[in-house]
Amino acid sequence: MDGVSIELKQAKEAAEQQEAETGQDVAYSEYLSVVMERNFLQRALADLNFHNNAHDGIVFTDSNNKVVYANPYFLSMMNVADPKEILNKPLPSYMWGSKPEQEGKLFADVRECGFVRERELMLYNRKFEPVFAMCSSVASKDTTGNFVGTEIMLCNITGKRRVEAELRERTQKLERVTHFAQNTLSMLEEMAERGGTGKEMLTIIQRLQHELNESIKA
Repeated sequence: MDGVSIELKQAKEAAEQQEAETGQDVAYSEYLSVVMERNFLQRALADLNFHNNAHDGIVFTDSNNKVVYANPYFLSMMNVADPKEILNKPLPSYMWGSKPEQEGKLFADVRECGFVRERELMLYNRKFEPVFAMCSSVASKDTTGNFVGTEIMLCNITGKRRVEAELRERTQKLERVTHFAQNTLSMLEEMAERGGTGKEMLTIIQRLQHELNESIKA
């Protein structure tokens, strides 16, 4: 039995006991209302605590796409010192950089489909530094199914993209050195066959050594 069921059972038993002891008609619904309200508040506080300590950017917007909540990680990721800079306003335009269409498409897709899952976005923080994020969003609706806002979660993958870029650069340099080494060996082989001078070979070997040293430094 979960915590909610236990509380409801206890509330019912308390109501029945009070009715038996006092002879008064105690409304069970009143106890139920109090228990459910307390339970709702406890869960809301737990959710808020989770959002505040999450290691992903979390933003809630209203039906007009204005920010109503942004967790500390999002503020740090976007280099926003004071939440008042973005609360009750649309997400800042600098965030979308040279691709402002990302914003409109994100909100439109959430309204149309109800969610967006793991969409990579190229964003910028307040210092106009690039921030790569994997975005998942879901539409918020009231009890009657009306759209009331959007819940956005942004997983910061900037470090991952930086490492990938560095690996690509090093791979390209390695490919250049490998190609140069192959050409150099072919030249040395050709020189050996025609009886080239030691000075010529030494010059080529030194060039190859220089390329290898530059590759190691990178």
